Amino acid sequence: MGSIRIRGFSAGSKNINSIVDKSTFTTMTSAMKDLERVASETAPLDEGDLELGGFNGVDKTGKGVQGWVGFEAFNKNPNAKKWKNFNYAIWIHEKTYKLGRISRMKSGGKGLSGKTYPVQKKYLTRPHEGEAPTYRLMIEKDLKTKLQKAK
Repeated sequence: MGSIRIRGFSAGSKNINSIVDKSTFTTMTSAMKDLERVASETAPLDEGDLELGGFNGVDKTGKGVQGWVGFEAFNKNPNAKKWKNFNYAIWIHEKTYKLGRISRMKSGGKGLSGKTYPVQKKYLTRPHEGEAPTYRLMIEKDLKTKLQKAK
């Protein structure tokens, strides 16, 4: 019985994996920065701590990447023991409340999809759910472009 030898397959496979890893990581990083921006624009505003309290990142996982965005705004008054370790970002995301004057004047966020998100609670969840298909499409398009260029 004869054998077939394919030259360059291993190197080509490694190159493809490298392109996929770099492309998805780079595009996911852009997507998470954008999600943080839209969520910040969508977050209620009082003193600005919440708007400025966003952070994002991308982690490599076993077979891909995982992006994340978070917000923190803690009580900074050392005399307010009642509110120690109170994360205002979580409270404002989850609870029902009446928007203040400054929040009502704020225009809200606009995602890359073109969707708009009014200022109110769930300032991170709503843009995440609304923009996720656009971010997936960004990753897919960038990956196809990079793989085509690698031919």
